[in-house]
Amino acid sequence: MLYILSGIIGLLVIVALFTFIRSKKSGDSNEEETTAPPADCCGAHAICEKGLKKADTHIEYFNDEELDEYKQIPPEDYTDEQIEAFRDVLYTLRQEELEDWLISLEKRGINYPTELRAETYDMLP
Repeated sequence: MLYILSGIIGLLVIVALFTFIRSKKSGDSNEEETTAPPADCCGAHAICEKGLKKADTHIEYFNDEELDEYKQIPPEDYTDEQIEAFRDVLYTLRQEELEDWLISLEKRGINYPTELRAETYDMLP
């Protein structure tokens, strides 16, 4: 009887060891590998992911068609009146629309006024 009990316990120990070793090996292969971000990554992943929207050729407007007349004006050359036109649109946007609006301006070739950048960055989510 003692031999049978010893045999069963030995068999259970062997099965437990094989199960442990096998799960250890398969656990290593299922772990996600950590990769370094691309060199041009800014660290603001929510904004970097918007790069996919930049690749899309569709332009979304935010009731700001009047800003199209400012295409190709350097960002530091806007008049106070033109800056106010940007500001008027800026303060009608919901916070979650802000990044999409900036992408829309970029797609349309409209430079964002330098004077509004700090104010806008403070509003980003």
